[in-house]
Amino acid sequence: MRLLKPMGTYLKKKATKNLVFGVLCLIFFLVLLVTSIEILPLYVDAGRYDTSRGVALGLLIACSYYFLHEFPNYRAGIIGEQKVTKTLSLALSDEYSMLNDVMLKSMARGNIDHIVVGPTGIFVIETKNRKGKISYYGDNWEGIGRGKPPSNQARINAMRIKKILDSSESLKSKAFYIQGIVVFANNKAELIEKKPPEHVKIKRIDNLAAYINSEPKRLEAGEIEQIEMEIQNNIRKHQ
Repeated sequence: MRLLKPMGTYLKKKATKNLVFGVLCLIFFLVLLVTSIEILPLYVDAGRYDTSRGVALGLLIACSYYFLHEFPNYRAGIIGEQKVTKTLSLALSDEYSMLNDVMLKSMARGNIDHIVVGPTGIFVIETKNRKGKISYYGDNWEGIGRGKPPSNQARINAMRIKKILDSSESLKSKAFYIQGIVVFANNKAELIEKKPPEHVKIKRIDNLAAYINSEPKRLEAGEIEQIEMEIQNNIRKHQ
């Protein structure tokens, strides 16, 4: 498989930001704490502001917990995307191309984890690296953490790519097959399907390449090249 865009720094920046903020909040909490204990030499009498100091202590420890709790989630996201890239790179032929960590010009924030283009169509992939019980009923998910439902995110991102191709002078007259996929990169994820989401496939990393390969051939080499070019022309240069 041809790698047109390697992984960027989106998740790395998110992980670093949460780690830095978490550590800073913890440091401020400890400094404020040691100045609040009367038996310690650094104690500072806050007088009537003692209650405010107590509130500040609570806020700082809560913020520290939040940021340090989010840090490993972003780290797991990086590992998951690396797994997907490696798996598909080994399994798909050079008829296919892949773009990772894509932020389109039309996107104010966020990113598209992976876009795969090949003879069997265009696949917009949202990667999750969670473990444990994860259930879904349409777009209603449990066990996946905060944020938008991954199926909804995959569908929205697929529509973004469709809009780009529909607005292209050379491609707008053609109806392309664009499939949103949520892939789970952690084999310890226990998926419980109650109702499949509309227009989105839920896959495990072990059967992702087989699914992409098994779809009927829809695109010629020239069309694939045009699609790749249109997507690349719509990627934000500085992410």
